[in-house]
Amino acid sequence: MEDDLRNLIDAPRFRAYHRKFGGPRKFNTFDVLQYANYEIRHSNVLAWLLRPADTHGIGSRFLRWFVNHVNGQFPAADTKPLPETSFEAGNVEVWRERDHVDITIRFKTEKCLIAVENKTESASPHHLDQVRRYEETLLGKHEGHTVRSVLLTTSLEGSDNFPSIAHVGWDSVLQAIRTVSAAGEFTCPSVQTFIRQYLDMIERWFRPGGEGYRVLLDDHRAILKRLRRVLGKHGDDGVRGMVSADRAEYRNSLVNLVKESRHNPMELRAAVANYLRGRGVTPTSSNNRSGTYWLGWTDVTLGDAVLRMGGHRDALSWFITFTRHDVKIDFAFRSDNRKERSFVNRLKSFMEKTPINRQKPDKYSVRVWSYRWQGVYREEILSNEELVELSAREVRNKVIRRLEVFMDSDDREYRRIDDFFQCLAFRSDALASTREDSPSG
Repeated sequence: MEDDLRNLIDAPRFRAYHRKFGGPRKFNTFDVLQYANYEIRHSNVLAWLLRPADTHGIGSRFLRWFVNHVNGQFPAADTKPLPETSFEAGNVEVWRERDHVDITIRFKTEKCLIAVENKTESASPHHLDQVRRYEETLLGKHEGHTVRSVLLTTSLEGSDNFPSIAHVGWDSVLQAIRTVSAAGEFTCPSVQTFIRQYLDMIERWFRPGGEGYRVLLDDHRAILKRLRRVLGKHGDDGVRGMVSADRAEYRNSLVNLVKESRHNPMELRAAVANYLRGRGVTPTSSNNRSGTYWLGWTDVTLGDAVLRMGGHRDALSWFITFTRHDVKIDFAFRSDNRKERSFVNRLKSFMEKTPINRQKPDKYSVRVWSYRWQGVYREEILSNEELVELSAREVRNKVIRRLEVFMDSDDREYRRIDDFFQCLAFRSDALASTREDSPSG
């Protein structure tokens, strides 16, 4: 173990990890507020930087960079760049969430619009389709205007299949802000502090171009597996104690690395969302401040069954939960108002008398998530033990394969639950004379 541990600590990638992420972390407002993964917060900062007359004090410096960068991202010869524009503050408007677009930049004299869709995840075909819909909306509302669309994501490259959409990577934005900061153009001390903390947070959160630490986890998988066992038994001090005195400065970095996961739950969610769309499912996404990500959906047959029973289509939903530690799938009830709560309560009462699976009725114990949501069924798709042993690609492939089996097998709960509610809806239609026995009666 000593040789393997020494090889890990002496590896160039580990030393780079130590310099970038392993040292003691300074106070950062964004860490305290846990705003790193909130798209709306990043859009607010970018809109602030793009306004020439705003309080950052850099005038049109960032706006000029952004427009020039966007012009360089159009891959097709038939996609004309933006026209020459004046960057004077009086000529520029920057809107937030107008017509559902995250950021819209308007150059008044030139009648030119740049629509920016901001995503704190990898680019996907769904995002590109969304951008095209927003562009059509803007063209309809702003007659005579030139409209150019931008998709901002954590991906390094765009898609040749959508040549009219400029792709901007968060790594480029990070570098541009850093360049302005290094040149001393943020002259106000409070703005300097804000920008420094923001840059630190972006670099740690998005890790632009930073696949190196994942390669490090893959290259030293065996020793890290053993160190995770030490961590589980003896905690952080147990891992620190494995490091010799001559390499003591790397002890905290090693502890941090042992706790790292190869996969990014946000990127995994995007890959699974693409898979579900390929099956004709339209998922919705959400997340919280602690790094938990969800995909929710109600398929057509389940939604139609709920409607026939007198409920709202989304009253019954499936959810996949992604964290750095596991992947789970849930089936849940949703009720937003008194009428929907009444429907759900009748449904729960019926299910207590007639469980979905009589051989395993305890599998459907209701768990209250919030005043709106109640979990009914849960199954683990990928455990923490598996996650720490797999690369990001292996995690993605295994999750999608297991999800496919879960959704397609006749002996799994996805089909069983779907069939249960379809039969219940049929009973509601066919036996109208005994409607009082049905959940909608």
